[in-house]
Amino acid sequence: METITELSKEQLKELGFIISSNLNKERIKEKKAFKQNAFHNTKMLLTNYHKLKTHSAIVDEQLEEDKDTFWNHEWLSLNMLMQNKARTVKLMKHVDNALIAYKAICKESSASDESRRYEILRMKYLDNVKKSDQLIADRYDVDRTTIVRNVKDAIDDISIILFGIDMIDEL
Repeated sequence: METITELSKEQLKELGFIISSNLNKERIKEKKAFKQNAFHNTKMLLTNYHKLKTHSAIVDEQLEEDKDTFWNHEWLSLNMLMQNKARTVKLMKHVDNALIAYKAICKESSASDESRRYEILRMKYLDNVKKSDQLIADRYDVDRTTIVRNVKDAIDDISIILFGIDMIDEL
């Protein structure tokens, strides 16, 4: 038969410290993973901006055409497809609002690298004819690596606007 012994206060204190430390490490890992995913998702949204906007326009047309028709019946599986498409439309409206806000933030900035970040994103991702990092660098008379850094910083900034407080390190 096994004997059960109680832990001393010192042992309990050390055990509590170890558990607390491990929980903290796990929270930090989760937050880092969230930030990496949000950065990746923001970059993917920007990279596919035109395709998603085209998709949204098609969905708007479909919703208008299908309103009050047989295809709009609640029991049809098409309803689920339209819900998914509607989420894309809603997401793109959120992205557009974030870009409008970010443009205003950049225009108000007195720092030259911050003030050009929106324009760099626009040229790289949003314009119909996208420009390379080198072409953008030539326009601003800076090194290409400066543009790469500005793009990364801009995506970080927009990620905060899109995903909120979890993107901020200091909290």
